[in-house]
Amino acid sequence: MSLSWPRLRRRVIVLAGLAGVGWICGAPSLKTYLTYKEHGDFVRISEFLDGKENSGSRAIVRTRPRDRTGLYFSLAVKAASLPDGAKVVVQVIRSTSPEVKTFELEAPRMPARAREMLVGLTGKDWNRPEDKPVAWRVRILDSAGGVIAAEQSFLWEK
Repeated sequence: MSLSWPRLRRRVIVLAGLAGVGWICGAPSLKTYLTYKEHGDFVRISEFLDGKENSGSRAIVRTRPRDRTGLYFSLAVKAASLPDGAKVVVQVIRSTSPEVKTFELEAPRMPARAREMLVGLTGKDWNRPEDKPVAWRVRILDSAGGVIAAEQSFLWEK
């Protein structure tokens, strides 16, 4: 099947829109991926030895720190780019409810080698894999509330 340039371009634009559009507020875009993770996805052998979660080269913050199962926003963030007092604000509309839920979390301490931050809506905040986000927006704010980086889904604009 051969696609003309206008049809191919239209498909690329639609796919980019579904993946998320990060050029709001003139802030740098985040590369954001959404995934549902279970508790076992975070367990490493070292945890059986010392009882502590080993995040590896990722910084992890959760709405309910004791619960690991939930919807995660994987953000490509370099450790040096986050100032002290930074916050992560996630806003989401679920497939089960039209109201916007807002979660404001303190940005985690980033390991020096970290290139990814996982922001989890966990426990009661997102306990069913069949719940789907219809629209979402993620912003990283400095201590004064200025936008450091942001990304949103295509439907968030609507």
